[in-house]
Amino acid sequence: MPNTGKPSSCLIVIFGASGDLTKRKLIPALYDLFVAGQLPEKFALLGVARTQMADEVFRDHLYDWVKKNAHNFDDKTWQWFARLVHYHVGDPTVASSFPDLKTRMGQLALLHGTGENVLFYLSLAPQFYEPVIVHLGYHNMVTEGKAWCSINQAARPWQRIMMYKPFGHDRESAAHLNRVLGRVFEEESIYRIDHYLGKETVQNLLVFRFANAIFEPLWNRQYIDHVQVTAAETVGVERRGSYYDSPSGGALRDMIQSHLLQVMSLVAMEPPVSMRADDLRSEKAKVLQAVREIGPQDVPQMAVRGQYGPGRLGEEPVPGYRQEDGVNPQSPTDTYAALQVWIDTWRWSGVPFYLRSGKRLARNTTEIVVQFKPTPHCLFRAQVACANLQPNQIVINVQPDEGIRLRFEGKVPGLPTNSTADIRSVVMDFNYAAQFHAQPVEAYATLLLDAMRGDQTLFKHREEIDCAWRVVQPVLDTWAGTAPSDLPNYAAGSWGPAAADELLSRAGRKWHQ
Repeated sequence: MPNTGKPSSCLIVIFGASGDLTKRKLIPALYDLFVAGQLPEKFALLGVARTQMADEVFRDHLYDWVKKNAHNFDDKTWQWFARLVHYHVGDPTVASSFPDLKTRMGQLALLHGTGENVLFYLSLAPQFYEPVIVHLGYHNMVTEGKAWCSINQAARPWQRIMMYKPFGHDRESAAHLNRVLGRVFEEESIYRIDHYLGKETVQNLLVFRFANAIFEPLWNRQYIDHVQVTAAETVGVERRGSYYDSPSGGALRDMIQSHLLQVMSLVAMEPPVSMRADDLRSEKAKVLQAVREIGPQDVPQMAVRGQYGPGRLGEEPVPGYRQEDGVNPQSPTDTYAALQVWIDTWRWSGVPFYLRSGKRLARNTTEIVVQFKPTPHCLFRAQVACANLQPNQIVINVQPDEGIRLRFEGKVPGLPTNSTADIRSVVMDFNYAAQFHAQPVEAYATLLLDAMRGDQTLFKHREEIDCAWRVVQPVLDTWAGTAPSDLPNYAAGSWGPAAADELLSRAGRKWHQ
């Protein structure tokens, strides 16, 4: 079973500690864990970056961000937590920085009693992953070999590494990065983050499916017409224009490959034999392995790319993608992507999965829509036109307004008029905040805690990474060989390009807006 105990003592080392992710997400998440009493008894944090700062300056730098983003901020509690936070000046991509870093880590381990357990977090641009991993190995900062000859296996020290996407920019580069990691860390010590898997609603999907007998018998090709997975954002590329316009950017790489295929695998997976990480990740990998290969000839019918032009969000005019800072004025980068996926298994044969993600769309939402087939026979022709009867639908809201909605048909109360009953769609709505009187836990808090515990359940295995790239690589290769002439092809504030609607309308379906 997943490890749910308090984690053992450890030092967390964040490379790239002066960046946005650290101050906006990582430190507030760790502070919330501290408030909740979930951090180890012996704990310390060391931020590493090139910017010149002393410990106190680094703590002051973090203060306003933690106050803004933490759930239960308190000045006195912050003072206690801040004593555990330290800073080290160094360039993690340069080998000469590591002897001093190793010395500083040893000093903090003695000061705070954290021992040899270390969690390394790469909060860096992806091109810097490889040199940091190589330097950690070269300077003997990872003692993996000792794990196999320890007299007391339960008490052996550990070193683990966490990294965020993108994991490579194509299938080949992802495989290379996995080989680099494998030379320094064992697979059981590698934590590849997908923060979507840390979200409460995504985790609740497993409970929804496998703890309720009324849904799982219907979860197959006999009853389900199709499934949609959507991640829509109203924001543009903000200050990430140069990254988004790089070989690692674009909606297909940045969102569908990295996140939505993972969410899809949870929807489509078979029941695992247990909730252990290996069993769960094995079932997800089987789904991705079963995805039908997309040939170059299939791409125009199964994939859509888009790019936003100038438009409006509410009353506010916003620029197009090519007018954003750091973006090539002739950029072919996709800020919208939609993909039709077929999973060739006994359960899902003939059921299409539609994945889409885009920036500058009409609404900020991440959701899973399970659309059931219509009833095989309409009994209510005298009461209502059968075409107006809506199929049952389950909508799982991942963010915002986390919850689950079930749509079904019901009779409107009252006497019938003209011998006909009034039949309308009704919704049963489960809302996290209203039902449990609590806000879902920040995804990064969940993932950091699990990494300290040694629980890989919500992290990607290397095989899942490879399978996800296998799905999208033919589309990327085809797009790279053709220059789109219609970009930009949707206005900011809309729901994306018309071709995405046609992707579904050809089969008589439509997106859930």
